[in-house]
Amino acid sequence: MSILHKIVDHNEISTLELLLNGAFSPMPGYLNQDDHSSVLRHNRLANGTLWPLPLALALTPAEKREAQLSGRIVLVDGQERRAIAEVAVDSFYRLPAELATLAQAFDAKRTADTWYASGTVTPLQKILHPAFNSLRFSVPALRQNVQDWNSIIAVQAAPTLDTDDLRRACEWLSDTETGGGLLVQIGINEAAPDFHNQVRELRNQVKCTSARQVKLSLLPCVEGLGEKRCLLLQALVSRNYGATGFVVGKHISPEARRWLLQHHDEIGLDIIPVRAQRAAAVKQTVRHPLCEAA
Repeated sequence: MSILHKIVDHNEISTLELLLNGAFSPMPGYLNQDDHSSVLRHNRLANGTLWPLPLALALTPAEKREAQLSGRIVLVDGQERRAIAEVAVDSFYRLPAELATLAQAFDAKRTADTWYASGTVTPLQKILHPAFNSLRFSVPALRQNVQDWNSIIAVQAAPTLDTDDLRRACEWLSDTETGGGLLVQIGINEAAPDFHNQVRELRNQVKCTSARQVKLSLLPCVEGLGEKRCLLLQALVSRNYGATGFVVGKHISPEARRWLLQHHDEIGLDIIPVRAQRAAAVKQTVRHPLCEAA
């Protein structure tokens, strides 16, 4: 029986890696129609769980017809030509016109004719990276590593680490309790020509005497999310990795900061804001770990 082998691009591989390593827990795979629609409208799954990313596997009509034959889809790295995961399909669906327009805001290639497949995803082969694999953790592996930390403060480096954000995280650890650690989540495009230098500089920059230990975690980036959704995704992934506190950098807009604070009980993290040094500072376009703000 023919099984669809679908080529996935760099951004699809990034979300797939985060799904497989546990960062998107408790989701086991791609969203069904009810969940997809609810996330687009409300930043929540159909059961009410807070979730900002419309994680959906898009198919052409021809791919959908082929996938229907076996109910299985093998996902293939377009550059490496390696089968990296398999989807056990639960359902195929298309979005209503008004929701298809919302989906197109995340990916211009998605139209009213786009089909989607929902289902559980299982890994077939490890997703390969050219360097710094010692800084790439699955959620279970990192949680095992930091299980004796009393608190874990997550701070973002995107791609550089703001010294004020780092200082605020260290102050929080110092003011609350001993035995806490710092989780620095790094979002750097590994295709960038200065990728290696950026990571080395970050390693040298991170110093926090109030932290029991410091962990650097290199994460893939997801494109197409606006600032609010991006910030929420960062916070939820940080929580999944074991963080108890989340530093909201001074580059985040006041509106996005207030929006995140409104949901802090559901997120289950201490939200730690950093005040901008100059109120009149010009807001710059910032690359975030996990996602790029649109």
